[in-house]
Amino acid sequence: MENIKRLVENKPCWKDSDETAIRAPYTHLALKPGKNFRSELIRLFNLFYGLSQDQVTKIEQLVSILHNSSLLIDDIEDSSETRRGDVSSYIKFGIPMTINSANYMYFAAMQVLQDIAEFKHHDNHVDVHLLKDLMVIFNEEMLNLHRGQGLDIFWRENIPDIIPDESMYFNMVMNKTGGLFRLTVRIMERLCKDLKYRNGECTLVPLSNLLGILYQLRDDYQNLTDPKMFAAKGFADDISEGKLSFPIIHGLKYESMLNITNNTDNTPLLDMILKKPMEKEKKLEVISYLRDISRSLEYTEHEIMKLTGIIKNNGYIPSDNEKLTSQILLVVDKLSNISY
Repeated sequence: MENIKRLVENKPCWKDSDETAIRAPYTHLALKPGKNFRSELIRLFNLFYGLSQDQVTKIEQLVSILHNSSLLIDDIEDSSETRRGDVSSYIKFGIPMTINSANYMYFAAMQVLQDIAEFKHHDNHVDVHLLKDLMVIFNEEMLNLHRGQGLDIFWRENIPDIIPDESMYFNMVMNKTGGLFRLTVRIMERLCKDLKYRNGECTLVPLSNLLGILYQLRDDYQNLTDPKMFAAKGFADDISEGKLSFPIIHGLKYESMLNITNNTDNTPLLDMILKKPMEKEKKLEVISYLRDISRSLEYTEHEIMKLTGIIKNNGYIPSDNEKLTSQILLVVDKLSNISY
């Protein structure tokens, strides 16, 4: 009983070995190299915002934690067997441990926000007004992320009753993929000393939204075509997940219109998507349909190029610094490059 008294009168005991154990599913994924695109984007945006290196490092840490944690959950929700060329964490450590690890790291990310809001004077203290603003941004964009992910899953589980159109798809992507892009920009603008960004007179949020959509469009395309992605995530795993990616949505809409035009009820693509095939031969049949019959892959290529033009030619990229503008254009060109 003396041990109980000592226990309850102090802070909860927590050992490094405990921390290592519950972080293991997260660490398994985080140690595998990813694309690092978000970190590159943060450093690029900082050429406009001029934050300190410490602030940039903390923002990179925050976004990395959120991104990796969301992937842990994504793999469970999508039954993905591989991630970054290795077995998915939930297969190695189990679903309960992986869910807990991902949720734990979401709260670890919130602690990073407190670090960002901390002033370094004679002793460390937190700017409570700044922390409140950062927490509002964090909460709003995490809600958006889960809304987008939730819709993506809802559509998948309710096909063919619901097949989204393009506007529904883009809105979902704005939430799902755009959430972390927006979170990054909004936090940087709140920390920026340049009042035109802090007061909202200038903002890179629309640009970040467009980059998020472009990123997801390209990802959907590459999932069905890119050998490098096959090596990292498995062969065309969007098909085995039954995911309504952009090319698949276009293919299903084409198939539906073809049946209306011909007064038929022939649904080979829908039938294959509903089966969520694991066999490579079946997946190749889906890809063949999207490439040769509905021409959905070609349509996706055109939409990627069209979106690239919108980003470049509509004033979304700041033009007051030619060198910085050219670096953003390089990022846009990199995102729109679908050659292998």
